[in-house]
Amino acid sequence: MKKITSFAVALGLMASIAASASAAEVTGTTVTGSTYSDVLSSPIITQADIKPATPMIILTRTTPFYFSTDGFPVALLGAQTLDTTGKVITDQWGNEWREIYTWLGKAWIKVPASAYVITP
Repeated sequence: MKKITSFAVALGLMASIAASASAAEVTGTTVTGSTYSDVLSSPIITQADIKPATPMIILTRTTPFYFSTDGFPVALLGAQTLDTTGKVITDQWGNEWREIYTWLGKAWIKVPASAYVITP
């Protein structure tokens, strides 16, 4: 009996919502006195909003990453594509270090010779 009563109440609410929605009159198909044309005349995204893309690194083998360029490895990354922050450092031995985004925050990776660096 409770199910029938709750069903009847829900059906009644849907009917009243439908009746009030259909009672609204539409007087025409055009919108007058609006500022829609002003919005479309000015650009929404300006040149200052666009940031240049950062290089991507494609790792082809397991590679360690570091919290600093002179520290110990934190963990290993498998073969994957990495997004970089754009910061690049070359150490005294000629190794290229790039700052990357990881699940632990920002970290550094010594770019291996087997990796591909894609610059935009």
